Amino acid sequence: MTVERDLPSESQNLTSGQAENRAENKTEELTTPYLIEQFQEGLVELGWTPAVLADRMRDIGDYRKPQTILRSINRALEGETRPSGELLALVKQTVWLQRRLLRAYGDLPWTKLGDGSHTAEADDCRMTLKPKPGGRWLVIVMHKDGYSPRYPRWQVGLEAAKRMAYLTLDNALNWVYDNEVEQGRDASER
Repeated sequence: MTVERDLPSESQNLTSGQAENRAENKTEELTTPYLIEQFQEGLVELGWTPAVLADRMRDIGDYRKPQTILRSINRALEGETRPSGELLALVKQTVWLQRRLLRAYGDLPWTKLGDGSHTAEADDCRMTLKPKPGGRWLVIVMHKDGYSPRYPRWQVGLEAAKRMAYLTLDNALNWVYDNEVEQGRDASER
């Protein structure tokens, strides 16, 4: 009898959850079709088009030309190239952010106005969803101090517009925080 047979294999010492995680993390399972599927599923959950993802990438610091960003997204979606790890990580992180925002604001009461717009307030911001032709919605977020982040692309459907409003609200709150930090830094330098 050899020593190898007497010792339990490493996989026999793992709990079933650890074994499942190990199986999920094997690089041979990270095939290009699998990664493309993960990328597509993330965009579907977000309710985003490639153009919306490109806008988000520019908003958070991608310095490339918009058409270059969009081309790389479309090539990954069409299977011409393997989606980059950074792109997959961004989409997954944004899915998680959207889920968190839905937990935080999903029960927020929206008021329907006479012109068909919907409005709600949260964290010193007013979110307004204005109906446009073809079932599209314009998302506007305004902080009480007058700051309004860039309007995102029109959203198709009211629920998609609400999800985008929450993300835009988060962007506005991040800007307010960054602005307060910068003002504090300026005051301490004087």
